[in-house]
Amino acid sequence: MVESDAGLAAACRRWSKATAIGLDTEFIRERTYYPRPALLQVADAKGVVLVDPLRISDFGPFADILNNPAALIVMHACGEDLEVLDVMTGTTPQRIFDTQLAGAFAGHGFSLGYRDLVAALLQTSLDKGETRSNWLQRPLTPAQLHYAALDVLYLGPMHRHLTQQLEQKHRLNWVTEEFDHQRRARAEDSHPTSAYRKVRGRGALTPPNHAALRALATWRETEAMAQNRPRRHVLPDDALIGLARTLPGSIGDLASVRGLSSTARQRYGPTLLDCIAGARSTEPAELDRPMNFRPHAEVLKLLKAAAAQSAETLDLPPELVATRRGLEALLTIRLRDDSHIPPEFNGWRRAGITNALLTCLPKKAHD
Repeated sequence: MVESDAGLAAACRRWSKATAIGLDTEFIRERTYYPRPALLQVADAKGVVLVDPLRISDFGPFADILNNPAALIVMHACGEDLEVLDVMTGTTPQRIFDTQLAGAFAGHGFSLGYRDLVAALLQTSLDKGETRSNWLQRPLTPAQLHYAALDVLYLGPMHRHLTQQLEQKHRLNWVTEEFDHQRRARAEDSHPTSAYRKVRGRGALTPPNHAALRALATWRETEAMAQNRPRRHVLPDDALIGLARTLPGSIGDLASVRGLSSTARQRYGPTLLDCIAGARSTEPAELDRPMNFRPHAEVLKLLKAAAAQSAETLDLPPELVATRRGLEALLTIRLRDDSHIPPEFNGWRRAGITNALLTCLPKKAHD
């Protein structure tokens, strides 16, 4: 276990010579906005090293490893781990090979867990072990340390197997393209101005109400970040929906908003009213005019069928070929007479998937 800055620096000198390293993290995220790093696991050809982030004050040498464009970082389902690394080091890896995504392209199923993929590729059985452990407790138990080491031990072998399988299928570049797209999409979704997308119940709002919701959700996101508290601990979703639907104009009006506690009214009342007033004074944006897909149910049905056929032809999971959100975005641009293609339908999808989907869309107004 590495428990000092000097120990981490020494380990980083070793890792700097590796062409690829496996990486995983353990963290707790129950009462905070940001994940609390609890353990860092790294594997190379020489073995597994566990790092205690609670004992490290200088992550600079490890940040250099992540920023090295020559170093390939192998991870599994890395979305949350990237957040942990950003909190821990202020950066994320330049080059990543995600074994979960690669496994989907190689024919092992969509969103397969680490243990299931280890079993499929390496015929090795791992138990679930310490999945619900308190990783912030010290000292960590031998069982926790064993579980944590196993979480990175097989990343290197899986990377080699998957790379070989993907090269045989001529799909290695597909994995890179798709990961880069998903990484950009995650970055966009994590921006405070995109926080409204995470609010449940927003679909029924009219454009002016939706504009208010966007302003309120953006404020809540920045407030949750500043306080390092979960969004729901700042304001629950039903309070945001209630505010956006009723558009209160005074402190007194706030008392009748569902889900808005008296504490929240006292603490945030003037700020909430400012958000709503600002949204009311501006013209709703295009994204505040949600598309009604009911009249186009048959077209969506055709799109789903075409996507399913493409998935079968390419031997890919349907969820990887096209999501409902993606298909709706494709239909939306056609209905709005837009000529651009959503980013996810370019690249590897263009020839085998996108062209088939485009034939299902209604003709443009000027065609």
